Amino acid sequence: MKKGITPVIAMILLILIVVALGGVFAAWTMRTFKGVQGSGEEQIEQISGQLQKSVVIDNVNCEKNLIYIKNTGSVNVTKSELGVYVNDTLLDSSSLTVSPNEVAPNQIMTINTTPTDLTGGTIKISFGTGIQDSTDQCA
Repeated sequence: MKKGITPVIAMILLILIVVALGGVFAAWTMRTFKGVQGSGEEQIEQISGQLQKSVVIDNVNCEKNLIYIKNTGSVNVTKSELGVYVNDTLLDSSSLTVSPNEVAPNQIMTINTTPTDLTGGTIKISFGTGIQDSTDQCA
């Protein structure tokens, strides 16, 4: 008589292996989808926040190197979020005098660019996203 695994025991072992592999696959897919869902929610929040921020150049005083920007968005805007460009060159934020440091919706912020001369330059205010840039010309 030959010794070996009976067909019933072999079938039970195969079923156990398939169930175990199914459990591993289910755990892997749940972990993967949770990670994708979390990063997707973060991206949606970030984009939503960027779309709520908007500024326009309200006025420019070329002789005094002053830029007046108005917050046309629905949330506060801080000095550190803005990029000020003159002739497509980003100005160092430490050389700018900004008042106030945070501006509420529909309020005006003043930026003094001294020692950078604005005369004859193209001025652009940006949040770095390229979505809500505002541009003006200083004659």
